[in-house]
Amino acid sequence: MRTLKRSINKAEVGGEPLPPAFAAFERAGIILRRAEITMIAGAPGAGKSSIALAIAARAKVPTLYFSADTNAHTMAMRLLAMSSRITQTAAEQMLKREPVQAEEVLTLNNHLFWSFESTPTLKDLDDEVSAFETVWGRSPTLIVVDNLMDIAMDGHEEFQGMRAAMKELKYLARDTNSAVLVLHHTKEGFDGYPCQPRSSVQGLVNQIPAMVLTIGQMKQGDDLYLCVAPVKNRYGRADQTGNNYVSLAFDPERMYLEDVQIKYAQETI
Repeated sequence: MRTLKRSINKAEVGGEPLPPAFAAFERAGIILRRAEITMIAGAPGAGKSSIALAIAARAKVPTLYFSADTNAHTMAMRLLAMSSRITQTAAEQMLKREPVQAEEVLTLNNHLFWSFESTPTLKDLDDEVSAFETVWGRSPTLIVVDNLMDIAMDGHEEFQGMRAAMKELKYLARDTNSAVLVLHHTKEGFDGYPCQPRSSVQGLVNQIPAMVLTIGQMKQGDDLYLCVAPVKNRYGRADQTGNNYVSLAFDPERMYLEDVQIKYAQETI
């Protein structure tokens, strides 16, 4: 994966920011950047895939999305629900009963290109990037890897394999000048509400990303929020404890994520 051929005749120098997915992200300096890795970490069911899909959909840049953790049907249903602001149940019915209408909606996100290999190797990732470059004559602006633990690293102990994978993903980010977004798990039961601290990230892999975000859900009355804490950020403010975070309105059934008008007292970013 360590080749320099992709850097020939490229005007970009790396570090260029991607469009922020939410106004709250822009205010807090939570900005994905090209040639850098951003990691989103959280417990199972926290909403990692939901926010990654929202970021990719809203960025509107050429994106290669490795969905090892979720199959094609489920991702189509989620994207359809998110784009149409309907429940995932209704989205699934639309896929089945109104396929032409569903296709029209999904076409609005034709900047997203997918790989659904369940246990991709690093070579699989590199081959998919090369295929993208062959077809489109350029590298992806954004690469999403969902998630780190699904990358097959034969011959490595689990945590050692994750660290080796992160190093290779860093080379891939620099080689392609792509922003690489990696989803990963935190340790279950680790203290921190709603967002866990940087030390909760599994496998000691938080040294490599330029930015690490931990996420968690918070209930306020009848409203649910997805909270995002920058616990590491080379380009902006960060608090490794996870106590400083931004909140997004969240409805998992509709895959709805949006800026909120009210800023709660717990938010200090």
